[in-house]
Amino acid sequence: MSYGSEAAALNALLSIFAGFWLIILAFFVLNIVAGWKIFEKAGQPGWASIVPFYNSYIRYKIFWGNGWLFFVPIVCTVLGGIPLLGTLLVIVGVIISIVTLYKQSVAFGQGIGFTIGLFFLNPIFNMILAFGQYRYFGIPQDGYSYDQMKQKYDTYKAAHPAQAQPQYQQPTQAPAQPKQPAAPVQPQQPAAPQQPTDDQAQ
Repeated sequence: MSYGSEAAALNALLSIFAGFWLIILAFFVLNIVAGWKIFEKAGQPGWASIVPFYNSYIRYKIFWGNGWLFFVPIVCTVLGGIPLLGTLLVIVGVIISIVTLYKQSVAFGQGIGFTIGLFFLNPIFNMILAFGQYRYFGIPQDGYSYDQMKQKYDTYKAAHPAQAQPQYQQPTQAPAQPKQPAAPVQPQQPAAPQQPTDDQAQ
């Protein structure tokens, strides 16, 4: 093999290698942009998606209603080295992560099928959510935040003022009828003395 053919083969190999890394870089950048847009669709600052740990906090906040739950999978992973208990904790962490993907799917109006896609092809399906015509509907039913619950209650209270906060009412009773005073007892007149008869006079 001549020097020219070896150089051509090396250049072709370098071109393939460079193209591969360019594809990975473009994929990585698109994934960052997708996370940014997903956060913005959920009403959160997009830059939070690129901040370590804080992005997990926001993620659990918009899908669970409580951002501090992001510590649970971390703790389960850290304690995974404990015999027996560690294995159970790792399984719990994996289940929570899968449920989080399901909540993400439901929050954007999707279901189990989209959850499977997020599990196996997470970056691609994140891009679908970010760049597609998908709208954030809020935290799923079992994970309303306190602010949303309060807002829903205030809205319901304004629409149903008589039902939003029922008041306890004591049972009404008919007013007692005043007692009629008893009729005064008339004093008895003494009996008139009897007149003696003729026989008694004799």
